[in-house]
Amino acid sequence: MWRDPIVEEVLKVREELFKQANYDLHALFESLRKSQKEQNVKMVSKKDKTMCSEMSDVIEFTQRKDK
Repeated sequence: MWRDPIVEEVLKVREELFKQANYDLHALFESLRKSQKEQNVKMVSKKDKTMCSEMSDVIEFTQRKDK
């Protein structure tokens, strides 16, 4: 099966970011917010209601999984 090297790299970086945040979604987003302030770029926004509603589902799922 053909594997896309770009997708492989994105998945590798994603896993490393989650690992650094101890697989805590809140910690991951705080880290991204800190990075965007330091680099003066916008990566994470609280105003994106679609993303926020989807993220609440993910957070709820991960919290249930941890228990």
